[in-house]
Amino acid sequence: MRIPRLATAAAAALLIASGTASYADDAPAPAPAPTVTYSSVGTWQLLALVNQRRHALGLPALKLDPRLAAIARRHAEQMAASGVLEHNDALFSTSSHHQLAMRMLGENVGWNYSVKAQHAAYLASPGHRANIQQPSFRAAGFAVVKDANGHVWSTEDFGTPAGS
Repeated sequence: MRIPRLATAAAAALLIASGTASYADDAPAPAPAPTVTYSSVGTWQLLALVNQRRHALGLPALKLDPRLAAIARRHAEQMAASGVLEHNDALFSTSSHHQLAMRMLGENVGWNYSVKAQHAAYLASPGHRANIQQPSFRAAGFAVVKDANGHVWSTEDFGTPAGS
């Protein structure tokens, strides 16, 4: 006896909807992917806070470099998703310097409860503050993302263009 495909599909859907056990019921459910949300407002806020600090010291404002911004965003999203705070070592390779046409690069990474708290933490750290206040840095790419717990993860990538 031949069963029409529609009837077979309907029977399969009924079995799935009724919760009939299958071999997959014994396997653990996959963990949900962590929720990471990019914050353009937070990103611009962080850049504005850094540029306010630089202005107060008589330093030129950092200009957004879209390539550094894309790198910073990918890195901030990766840190927030994994829950691991670390520098993007690939940024400091000879290859990156050549591809980005930067003779000097710097990076600040961190997580906190707000953008303002993160900026304050960067300024309280001598190494992070040195990046923010480095006179030769003229280009930047920043990114702020929030994880599922509401923590703010940020990456500040700084560069000195090769021609400057």
